[in-house]
Amino acid sequence: MTSSETQGKRLLLRMLVLLALAFALTAAGAWFAKRYYSERPAVDHASQTFFAQRFESADNKPLDLSSLRGKVIVVNFWATWCPPCVEEMPELDALHREFQASSPNRVDIIGIGIDSPSNIRQFAAKSPVGYPLLLGGTTGHELARLFGNEKGLLPFTVIIGQDGNMMKTIVGKVRIDSLRDQVRAAL
Repeated sequence: MTSSETQGKRLLLRMLVLLALAFALTAAGAWFAKRYYSERPAVDHASQTFFAQRFESADNKPLDLSSLRGKVIVVNFWATWCPPCVEEMPELDALHREFQASSPNRVDIIGIGIDSPSNIRQFAAKSPVGYPLLLGGTTGHELARLFGNEKGLLPFTVIIGQDGNMMKTIVGKVRIDSLRDQVRAAL
């Protein structure tokens, strides 16, 4: 065997080893992704944490979120300093009134303020809405993160189904007609 044939065989062997290594790493990556990024179980950690919370509302009434179980819940994370949050509130309020008239005890909308209690109370006094505005603070921020809002963007809306599972998340201002259709489909 000539030296060029030997070098050719070594090169071929190296290429086969690299190809096998690439295949093994790809397979390991696929396994890791499937294991750690697959769908959540029926009752996910975010929903369990949500229903375990108790918040005070802007009008000083406590709300135990476990009391909302069995309903479709629209959770709107917002702040007084967030213009799109404030802009969508009249539409959310109208949707809340609509669902209270057509589906009482089946749909609830709540706003979890990611702001200081004093700012939320001042806002609620000037711009009242029919759904509860809760004083979320850092707990509200953590809930939004658990629901998938890693960057803390606002507004951030979550729809939770009657079974207690998260159905949909919306980053940014909601399109009210789309939200209405999604809630109706969940009933």
